[in-house]
Amino acid sequence: MALSFNWCFIVPRRCCYRWGRYRVNLRVESSLNVESIFYLPVRPTIDISIKDYVEIYDYEIEALTLVHYEGLTIDEAAVRMNLSKSTFWRILEQVRFKLAKALSEHKPIKIVSTKQRPQELTQ
Repeated sequence: MALSFNWCFIVPRRCCYRWGRYRVNLRVESSLNVESIFYLPVRPTIDISIKDYVEIYDYEIEALTLVHYEGLTIDEAAVRMNLSKSTFWRILEQVRFKLAKALSEHKPIKIVSTKQRPQELTQ
């Protein structure tokens, strides 16, 4: 009986250059059926009523920005946000999960500010 090989996982192969440098050829095939979609920031209006969305808070975006955009370590980013490393790590994992869910399920992303109170609480 012959073993079947799943061709979607192709083993990277080295290509040798003249001076001994190597390059890795890697072809990755995705199992997701993704179309060309734009994620555009839009201010909420009365006409738009979206019921199923993913909420991301401003402190989660700050944690994501410090680590992935500015290139800080977990320790440095936690100190900058005045949090413990474990709390910072939980926030970072939470925002990664939310972003992956929103992108894979094509859900809109709502960014919520914790600095402003909702209107019903201020009245």
